[in-house]
Amino acid sequence: MKSLCICLLFLPYIKANTDNNSWTLRKDKDGITIFSRRSETSKYNDLRIEVDLPGTPAELESVLLDVQHYPGWAYAFNSTVMIKKVSSSEVIYYSKVDVPWPGTNRDFYADLKLNMDPTGRTLTVESDGMKNQPENKDLVRIAMSHVVWTVTAESDNVMHLHYILQMDPGGSVPAWILNAFCLKAPMETFTNLKRRMTEMNK
Repeated sequence: MKSLCICLLFLPYIKANTDNNSWTLRKDKDGITIFSRRSETSKYNDLRIEVDLPGTPAELESVLLDVQHYPGWAYAFNSTVMIKKVSSSEVIYYSKVDVPWPGTNRDFYADLKLNMDPTGRTLTVESDGMKNQPENKDLVRIAMSHVVWTVTAESDNVMHLHYILQMDPGGSVPAWILNAFCLKAPMETFTNLKRRMTEMNK
């Protein structure tokens, strides 16, 4: 989901090493693995993250629906505001994202939809950036984003997360910011999320 990982805004286009556009491992640390691949929809690489989290899909669902508290665990999120609660499993929200100087801060609107299977063991989440929304002249609007979470219960208190993001951050970003964010932000975001889920299950 876009709201989870600001670094995804800054993943540079890197040509894949193989012709079949396969995923390339970028980092594997503390149970969090990060992969990237050449995107078919953007000049910026797609990102995939795999991690085991404590808790249940229902508990993670409650965290993701609590959009106002994203800044507490999503790296570089400055603020998040609920715009509309469409239903018990769909919300529209607006977020501002901090970018180090000389970059320009970003913002976006997102439509977040969650679908829990009847057994409660599989949660699918999709988040799509929304076009034609009010713009802030002091911020750069993220041009495109599409995020898919697939969460599967591995046991009664452990779940596996498979997360894919496609993103175009809009505007321009200095190279040093690209390098600083491309791995740090997803690692910190998912480390924070893992810690949050651990606290919920003490």
